[in-house]
Order: sequence, then C-alpha cells, then structure tokens
Amino acid sequence: MKKINVLQLITGLGIGGAEKVVYDISINIDKDKFNNYVVSLSKQNDMLKEFIDSGTSVISLNKKKSLVDLFCMFIRLVKFVYEKDIDVIHAHMSHSIIVATLLKITKPKIKIITTSHSLKMESLCREIFLYIFKFLRFKDIIFSKRMVRFFYIKDYEVLPNGIDVSRYSIDKKKNNRFTFISIGRLEEVKNHKDIIRIAYEMKGRFDFELQIVGDGILRCELQKLIDELELNDNVKLLGFRKDIPLLLNQAHCFLLPSLWEGMPIVLLEAAASCLPIISTPVGGIKDFLDDTNATLSSIANFKQEMIKMINNYDAYLVKANKLYLKVKNEYSIKAIVERHERIYLEAFQKTESITCAG
Repeated sequence: MKKINVLQLITGLGIGGAEKVVYDISINIDKDKFNNYVVSLSKQNDMLKEFIDSGTSVISLNKKKSLVDLFCMFIRLVKFVYEKDIDVIHAHMSHSIIVATLLKITKPKIKIITTSHSLKMESLCREIFLYIFKFLRFKDIIFSKRMVRFFYIKDYEVLPNGIDVSRYSIDKKKNNRFTFISIGRLEEVKNHKDIIRIAYEMKGRFDFELQIVGDGILRCELQKLIDELELNDNVKLLGFRKDIPLLLNQAHCFLLPSLWEGMPIVLLEAAASCLPIISTPVGGIKDFLDDTNATLSSIANFKQEMIKMINNYDAYLVKANKLYLKVKNEYSIKAIVERHERIYLEAFQKTESITCAG
C-alpha cells in the first residue's frame, strides 16, 4: 500500500495546545506509513523553528486579512494539495476547519478530519458554517463528550491529548520560595489578571512567587498591572520558554484560571511533573481532573485554595501522585498518535474504496 499523504492544517504556529498536538503528531507519526505535512495559515510562527528542526515538512502562508491575500493564500493551498496528492486533511482550530472544507470542494476525494481544540468557536457564523457543511467532513475529533455541539458530525471520536511522560521529572528539586506557575497565551481567556490580583492580596502574608509563562497581546497590560500593584518581587512574566519541564519541576503548584478550555496539554505536563494543580472546572477539564487528584475551584475561591496549598502542601502531593499515575498509564503520546494513525488509515481506505467503485 502506498504511503498516506496527510496534511496537518493549523491556523498558526504560536505557543499553545493545538500547536503542541500538531507537533507531537508530526514527530511521532509512523514515517514508513505516512507522509506528514504541516501548513500554517497565519504569520504566528513562534514554533516554526521547532518544526523545522524536527525534520517536519512545514510551510507558513502568512495569512493576511485582505480579500486578495486570502484568495492568493487559498490558491497556494489548492496547488499544494494537488502537488503532494494529499489524501487526508487534519484541520486544527476553526479557521483551518473552514479552509479545509473549502479545499474539499476543490478536491472531493480528500477526507477531512477536524479537531477544534476548544469549546468556543468565538463566532456564531463559524458555528453555522460548520453545521451546514458538516456532511463534507469524515470525522470530528473531540477531547471530551462535554465538547459535543450541534455542528459536530455524528461520527465523532473522543480522543484526549497525550504527552511524552519521560520528558518530565519528578525529582522534587523545588525553588526555595513557594512557587505557583501558570502557563498559557497571554490573552483574556487565560484570565491571568485575576491571579495577579490574588497575588496582590497575598503579598506580605506569604513568601511566594507567581511565574507566568507565555507570550501574547496582553503582555504589556499585565506588566503594567504588576508595576501598579508593586508586585515585581512576587510576580514574574517569563515569556515564551523552551524549558517547560524544568520550570514545572522547580515549581510547587500549577494554576489554571482559564475562563474556558478544551483539554489543555499543559495540564498533562503539570501532572507528568507530579505537580499539585488548582484549576477552574471549565470545558473538558472535568473529564481529567476531579477532587481526588486535583483542586477544582471557581476563580472566586482561588486565593483560599492557594493559601491552603501553602499551609498543607503534603496533602496536595498525595493528589498529585494519583494524577501522575493516571497520565503515565492513560495519556502516553505513543498510544494517542497510534489512534490518530488508525483514523487516518480508516479515512484513506474509505477514499480508496470510493475511487475503486468509481
């Protein structure tokens, strides 16, 4: 059987969970069975070098907003799809899903697989588009049954994220100060402002540090808030970092104060580091975390839970160890990528059977 040509189509290569999923698939996919290509639509290219260094075939189209640029981008994509004889498009995030749907119209035999990575499409128009054209998709992948929405096809598959647990250490070499860490894009949905304000309320009562890892449009605004509250000794914006496993290992507690999420990979990373977690119970998180392995809390109660964590840390380590074992046994990247491969193979075989019948 010929190699299956798979295109991973993603909105951008910024720093986020969707990008990490595409990266993990790309470096772990069976190269003897699949030719894997990555195309990024936007000019967000923070992870581009990592993809290139891994040997992945990757193209960034640097999408702009003018109609002429969008049309030219689409024509480039159509040419790429035909030149590489793409069999399966795996579209990640809503913009890419819409573009993949249009590509399907230009080359009907292509099978479209989607992963939205979030509960929120951020636009009713996008949801209506996905609903109207859902008959063109082969399969929708979701992280949790809680993510099922009216615009998904009936043939969806629940497939969680996975990670390489061996990359993360649990040797407990912690910072001297009690360290909270939060990792994610600096955007409103990640809700960093609230935990900065909580740090202000705790300042002077406890010796702690809050590390916020990531970059984004709110960086200047967050730094201004830190300056205004005179928190530079307690709150650090670390920007984009490549040493996430080290930072997690040195911290004491992971914070996820998001307003909504799909199934964030960073939770798996924190769990693989045997790090106690305090998280808002949003999106697919409740399928992964519960009160026996983590602390689920509304943002209104975050300060109370953070103080409890400082005062009774050993009790929270028991929960963290339970979650570590769960990730180690159920969320290995090898098993998750193999399930993706089976979906790609199923889609390809469907394409071949239709071609033969024709």
